[in-house]
Amino acid sequence: MTIDNFLPGDQARRAPGRQTAPTSMPPAPSTAVAIIEGIATGAPERVFDQETAALDVAKMFDGDENRERIARIYRKTKITTRHLAVDPLDPEFAEFSKRPATIRERMNLYMELAAPLAIDVARRATAGVSDIADIGLLVFVTSTGFIAPGVDVAVLRALELPVTTNRVVVNFMGCAAAMNGIRSASDYVRAHPDRKALVICLELSSVNAVFTEDPFAIITHSLFGDGCGAVVIGAGGVGTEQPAGAVVIRESFSHLFDDAEDGIVLGVNDDGITCELSPQLPDYIVRGVDPVIVDLLARNGLAKTDIDLWAVHPGGPKILDSSIESLGLPADSTGPSWEVLAEYGNMLSVSLIFVLERMIAQSVSRAATPDAADGADGAISTGVAFSFAPGVTLEGMLFDIVGR
Repeated sequence: MTIDNFLPGDQARRAPGRQTAPTSMPPAPSTAVAIIEGIATGAPERVFDQETAALDVAKMFDGDENRERIARIYRKTKITTRHLAVDPLDPEFAEFSKRPATIRERMNLYMELAAPLAIDVARRATAGVSDIADIGLLVFVTSTGFIAPGVDVAVLRALELPVTTNRVVVNFMGCAAAMNGIRSASDYVRAHPDRKALVICLELSSVNAVFTEDPFAIITHSLFGDGCGAVVIGAGGVGTEQPAGAVVIRESFSHLFDDAEDGIVLGVNDDGITCELSPQLPDYIVRGVDPVIVDLLARNGLAKTDIDLWAVHPGGPKILDSSIESLGLPADSTGPSWEVLAEYGNMLSVSLIFVLERMIAQSVSRAATPDAADGADGAISTGVAFSFAPGVTLEGMLFDIVGR
């Protein structure tokens, strides 16, 4: 399929005839767009059933009322399973968690568990790269582990990337950090169209688990899961043929909401990294998402009715429901996001990579069906992906998936 009927949003705003003020030199022509050429995901092998986890946590507390409350908290997540690198209720780890000043030990554990998972997922994501030396940038994304030299160096060594490979580490951007990484990679390949970029998102929330009688600790354990996702991004010339499964990034965007600084707060304690979500976060989402998305689409000559795919961060039922309410979407418009939430929980930055992987598979499969109903022949599916960073900041991208 040829992508030749649009300019990426930021390039389009600089295109001839669209300047808002005179300039002494004409703008540079649009020569390349960023394309996700490979994608892979992975998670720790250990799977935790949500109902069983609720029962195990409830045993830690006295009284039927407390136990019923815990069970209710777990049910409301709409999660059925999660993959965790560490069992927070393992007696040895639980005893360790009660000690103060464990942050350095937790970061060492993060490195030990994260590196093999990142290497495996990165290898699968880069399987279609003919020459690994073509990767000129490695972006590593995480909010749950801080150590250097870290996972980025381990991946570089294991994949035998050139020692001259540029490396960028994105820390502490929370659930939206995949979008930050993809934006950096997209800018790189458009500036260096003969190179590729590898983005790896990896989160191990379980390493930072701490159980106390604080209800927030219980909510945290009920919601977050561990996982890893990676994408390979290259540059394609406008008008060039793109294979099935390629994701063309039209535009990325970022918008800081007003008066929402308490919505998502990340912190470092002496016993681990914390993520706190304000009860007002759903209100911030309902109020803020729609105007940003409408403006994004208008810049690209689109409306919400032109969007086939809504990749909303599966941060929890309230996150998804609030996003759907803000945009006025049908309840079934975010199916892949709900699926990832149910099977893996909230994996922070990793979750949107899982959602996008499912959308690619579905788009390719749908386009292969002779009577495909969407689009002229199901060849291209246009989508919007977004998530939320501390701030609160809405981060995302407008994209097209080539079905065939």
